[in-house]
Amino acid sequence: MTSRTSQQCVLPIFDVFVFFDWYNTLSTAQFWDSILASSRHPLSTALDAALEDLFRGRKDYVGAWMRGLVSDEEVITTLNVALPRRYGDDYLLRELLRDCRNATVDPDMADIVRDLRDRAFLAVASDNMACFAQAAPKVLTGELRIDELIVSSSVGSLKKESPDRFFGPTLALYGLEPANAILIDDCADTCEIFREWGGVAFHFTEPAKLRTDIEHLFPTLATV
Repeated sequence: MTSRTSQQCVLPIFDVFVFFDWYNTLSTAQFWDSILASSRHPLSTALDAALEDLFRGRKDYVGAWMRGLVSDEEVITTLNVALPRRYGDDYLLRELLRDCRNATVDPDMADIVRDLRDRAFLAVASDNMACFAQAAPKVLTGELRIDELIVSSSVGSLKKESPDRFFGPTLALYGLEPANAILIDDCADTCEIFREWGGVAFHFTEPAKLRTDIEHLFPTLATV
């Protein structure tokens, strides 16, 4: 009789959790890039003007969107962008979700994420809208294998408003404390608040400096 030993999947155990900010840290992808980047797209000019008004003129409303208080559909309705007759009523929502899924990560930052993959738990921590959680960038769950995605619209709080509410549940799930956490973020204020909470934070400006900043925590990450 032949015996066959079953293989078990053993989850890695780390004592460090690294949280990466998304926009202007891992990526510069923006909503509706596929439309805005094409001067020939029939909605490019109108959508650009509507988004300028939204993000610069209605910041409180954008904040509510980021906290999950208004939906993607409600926001799109307020843009008042007239669609060509051949487009379905849900066209802007479908394009928004598609662009979220197809969003890319800066190649140098992707290298840093891959280098940290076997040294720490990894999460993307983003002040972002429901669309980002609903249609998470494929690169995060595929190539980069991020452990967790934390989005402000899902937790109801921005990062610097309440680090405990934003980051705390994820750390608790992994049996870790703020002292085990590292935040990499382009917002200096958010980094300072994270440090006050008990974590380590690196203010991100560009990938080469980030490698130098975290060299003492992960020596093998340094460039040769």
